[in-house]
Amino acid sequence: MKYIYSTLILLSFAWIGDAEEKNKNQVIQLSAKADPPGQMKFAQALIKAKAGVPIELIFKNPDLLQHNVLILKPGTKDKVGALADAMLTDPEALKKNYVPTSPDILHSSKLINPGGSETLKFTIKKAGDYPIICTFPGHWRLMNAILKVEN
Repeated sequence: MKYIYSTLILLSFAWIGDAEEKNKNQVIQLSAKADPPGQMKFAQALIKAKAGVPIELIFKNPDLLQHNVLILKPGTKDKVGALADAMLTDPEALKKNYVPTSPDILHSSKLINPGGSETLKFTIKKAGDYPIICTFPGHWRLMNAILKVEN
């Protein structure tokens, strides 16, 4: 009987530890390249995360230019980029942080000033390659990366 209780106690601790591990956030750093300034590139071309686990994406902008961060549905970079280009004629574009309206945008930041940062908190449940772009005018073609979500 003593062995049964010991086994049950050990299994309970293992289950609690596993549940706590699943509830932890994945903290991911992303930054703009700033040396030399004005490159319009992310410092990382690829960042990885686990599906179903909350993500805390910390974007830092050490560059001299403003930037934003958009997380897109897989395969939609060019489509959303074209919408960003079209915002050049929108008089409200700056108020919208140069984030176009599209169901293909899963998460977005505001415009981040030089030296600033912003944290996005979200969860992606499906594995895949999620494009990350900056939609400040003229940036998305160069300033893009991939968030690789794995099971």
